[in-house]
Amino acid sequence: MRTTAVIFIALALVLVAPAAAAEANRESLIEAWEAHIVSQPGTTRLEATGDGVYQFADSDLPYDGELRIVGALVRPAESAGYETGYSHVGMVDFRLAELPEDHLSSQVYYYWLSDRQTLHYSTAEQRWVDTATFQQSISNMYSDDTSYSALTFMLNYGIWVLLIGLLVFVFITVARQSKKARSLLDDSEAINEKAKQNIDRAEKLQDELLTIARETRDLQSQNNDLLRKMLDALQK
Repeated sequence: MRTTAVIFIALALVLVAPAAAAEANRESLIEAWEAHIVSQPGTTRLEATGDGVYQFADSDLPYDGELRIVGALVRPAESAGYETGYSHVGMVDFRLAELPEDHLSSQVYYYWLSDRQTLHYSTAEQRWVDTATFQQSISNMYSDDTSYSALTFMLNYGIWVLLIGLLVFVFITVARQSKKARSLLDDSEAINEKAKQNIDRAEKLQDELLTIARETRDLQSQNNDLLRKMLDALQK
C-alpha cells in the first residue's frame, strides 16, 4: 500500500502540472519526473527533504532510503528533419545512496532505471511524457501516416534502393553501349568486306588490262613486221 504522503504528492503534482509544464525547462522536467516516479507501480514513498533530495521507497528493487538528483538536462529533440510532435528530451540522473554496490551493476537495476530517467516533451499536450508513451505515439504515427511509413522505409533501406537503382542504370547503359558497339562493328565488317571485294575486282581488272596490253603489243609487232615486208617487196 502506498502511503498517504505519496497520494498527497501525486495530487499536488497533478494540480500544479498544467501551469508548470507550459514550457520545456528544468523546473517542469523535475516536477514531471516526480509525478512519473510516484506513478510507478513499485513506488511506496517519495518525500522531498531538501533541494533535489528525497526519502524514497520502492518495492520492486526493493529500496528504502535517500534518493538524490545529481543532474537534470533538457535538450532539443533530434527528429532527423521530420516533425514528431516532441520538441525536447529530458533526463534526470539520480543516485540511490543506500543501494548496495552489487545491486548497481545488476541487470534488474538497469532495467528499473531505464523507465525512470528519460522523459519527452509533447508540444501538442504541453507536458512531459514517459518513454513508453513516447514510443507508442511514434509507432502510431508511423502506422497511421503513409508518409512516415515511406520515410521509415527510406531511412532503413534507402541506401540499398539507391545502390540497386544505380546498378540497374549502369547495366542498361552498358547494354546499350555494347549493342551500339556491336552494330558499329558489324557495319565495319561489312565495309571491310566490300572493300576487299573491290580490291579483288580491281586486281582482276588489272590482270585483264595487262593481258590486253600484251595482245596489243603483239599485234603491233606483227603489224610492224608486215609493213617491213611490204617495203622490202616494193623496193625489189
